[in-house]
Amino acid sequence: MANKPLFITDTILRDAHQSQAATRMRLEDMLPACEMLDEVGYWSLECWGGATFDACMRFLNEDPWERLRALKKAMPKTKLQMLLRGQNILGYKHYSDDVVDAFCRKSIENGIDVVRIFDALNDTRNMEQAMKSVKKYGGICEAAISYTTSPVHNEEYFINLAKTLEQMGADVIAIKDMANLLLPIDAYNLVKKLKETVSVPIHLHTHNTTGTGDMTNLVAAWAGVDIVDCALSPLGNGTAQPATEALVATLKGTERDTGLDMQKLSDLAVHFRNVAGNLEINPKVLRV
Repeated sequence: MANKPLFITDTILRDAHQSQAATRMRLEDMLPACEMLDEVGYWSLECWGGATFDACMRFLNEDPWERLRALKKAMPKTKLQMLLRGQNILGYKHYSDDVVDAFCRKSIENGIDVVRIFDALNDTRNMEQAMKSVKKYGGICEAAISYTTSPVHNEEYFINLAKTLEQMGADVIAIKDMANLLLPIDAYNLVKKLKETVSVPIHLHTHNTTGTGDMTNLVAAWAGVDIVDCALSPLGNGTAQPATEALVATLKGTERDTGLDMQKLSDLAVHFRNVAGNLEINPKVLRV
């Protein structure tokens, strides 16, 4: 693992404000920061999918496709990432295969580079068409393991699921810990086993709802995880992802040094602190 930088995906433009402020950040709040975001050197910026499509149309009077095109134009150097609900696309029911295929095609045509595909019950049949379509149209197919704990959800279950997703064509495998249930030691063991079992990069997504997210990201880094999700501090932590700046500072000078510039992150934090001040954030979501 010597001198293997840890790559960072920042969720400030999607999951951070989805988790903290019901996805209410507007395009006009994003665009002034895009040039700076594009210079940081992130592995990707998550900025679309999930509930953004829904919120744009229902609450913000925005065209989600125009948002995507504007962000791509403003950030040409950084991969843009989205979250896709498998056969549900970005909706709340299953859609036919041809609709899934067309949506994947248009998402990539309009600027998406990385598509994280998940099914809440880890039913790979509901991921198959989206995975095929993303690869067909030249996107990076990031297939997600939805992490949870139960009598049947053990390490062996997740390892076997990862093998299946790799065989289905996943370019990257995400551990999607949306409820922050993945405890640090379990994360270390799972990442180690995944790195021994599959050959594609492993991307960890957790939250800080229970206060363990920072530790989970750190021990996963020591276990060899390739990429982790973080959120710039004004909208990080709490129910969002652990703060980007904290992990970058922690790993500086180590073999997993991210190489990201803390001054650039600090400058971005100034902008998003002002944005956060104008969002309706329930204080209960900020801290455990």
